[in-house]
Amino acid sequence: LHAAAILLKEGGDWDWFINLSASDYPLVTQDDLLHTFSYLPRDLNFIDHTSNIGWKEFQRAKPIIIDPGLYSMRKADVFWVTQKRSVPTAFKLFTGKRR
Repeated sequence: LHAAAILLKEGGDWDWFINLSASDYPLVTQDDLLHTFSYLPRDLNFIDHTSNIGWKEFQRAKPIIIDPGLYSMRKADVFWVTQKRSVPTAFKLFTGKRR
């Protein structure tokens, strides 16, 4: 996100920003991707987002998940604690989806 913020701040001569995670793998070449995007409007956004998280608040923000691998020398699976916590207030939660 920091890199995306810098790119937006600095501007530049680019039309799209594609954020790829470790699980993403391009199934087409860069040239094919550019060819496909050349037919789309430049202001098109592929992502919806909202701060109205509804049911996701209980399912995603309140569970406490422990990852022993963060503090232990041996590998172990993550586990869920049965207690729930209040939703963090230090930041605003958003959720999104691909269109």
